Amino acid sequence: MSAATTTMTPIQQISSKLRGKMLTIPNLKPMFSQWPYRISPHLENLEKTVETKLLEWIPDETVRQNAREIDLALFSATWWPDSTLDRLETMAWYTLWIILWDDVIEDSTFPGSVAFDENLKIEWLHEEALKYVKHELGLTQDHGASPAPLPPTKYCALFQYCAEPFRAECTIPERQRIYDEIKYYMDCCEAEQKYFQTGALPTLERYWDHRFGSSSVNTYNALGEYMCGKHIPAELFDTKEMKTMWFELNRHIVAMNDLASLKNEIRREWLGLIPIQMHEANQDLEAAVAFAIDMALVAGQKTAKAADDLVAMVAHDPEAQANVRAYVEGFKTNLTGNYYWSLVCGRYGVKDYVQQDGSLLVPL
Repeated sequence: MSAATTTMTPIQQISSKLRGKMLTIPNLKPMFSQWPYRISPHLENLEKTVETKLLEWIPDETVRQNAREIDLALFSATWWPDSTLDRLETMAWYTLWIILWDDVIEDSTFPGSVAFDENLKIEWLHEEALKYVKHELGLTQDHGASPAPLPPTKYCALFQYCAEPFRAECTIPERQRIYDEIKYYMDCCEAEQKYFQTGALPTLERYWDHRFGSSSVNTYNALGEYMCGKHIPAELFDTKEMKTMWFELNRHIVAMNDLASLKNEIRREWLGLIPIQMHEANQDLEAAVAFAIDMALVAGQKTAKAADDLVAMVAHDPEAQANVRAYVEGFKTNLTGNYYWSLVCGRYGVKDYVQQDGSLLVPL
């Protein structure tokens, strides 16, 4: 082993091994044909509104271009094709917030006690952001009183644009569920960031411990009632079927996104499922890709099965069943919408590597 290799962190070592390889992902459209896929008829109007707001809210051209690469309109229109235009807009603003809120922190004023410690900065940002989010969701007793909590970064303030419709349309238990999942997301992001800063490569078990939260998928799951415009029986959230649907959709999307983002992960040396599986199971790239695809397929099937079971559980109540059917349909379109969005959005940068047969050949 060379001296250069011994001084590299485990993440740098496996990144180095992957550079120059070819990531081959077969055409997965047949796998997704078992679930519903469609694009909202509001896409064109949504695209215009999103661009207008990006110009209005984001003065920095570099940040604005990064936001454009997410393709917020297509993301919303494919994940929730049956939602109304106003709800699609709200979800676009929410996604913009969750992507940007802690990306640009140079304008933040940190207390002297944390200003020179990166870990303490992260903790402080998350604590202050949660205070702001909780207040904006109307979950604090003094909501509307002065002074209100301030957003810790300039882009954290974007949350106000989705919080207002959440307050207007969601019940207190629904808003509490949204807040709880945002807190879980931030807690896991904090743990993930501190872990990866060490350069260590986590075990699969350790990876999933934080990835189920840092993926942010559960925050979108918590918005399912808002996006379908229906309220479903509260007791369903305590059922095994509901927990399975949330869990497996999260697993599915993480597996698919970690496949699509591998090239970017190597560039950033921030590694996900594929290299961790390679390292832990002593697999080559092709075997780890097959592992992730199989995981995504099984998780998607479990998501759809749990969704159908939830509909069947309320067969005795036609109104409740109609509401639950609309709610779980969103989870099914999340499965397919995420896949098709990930192929074309600039965030993952794989659009140019899609082959005529639907497969992907991505040079790493």
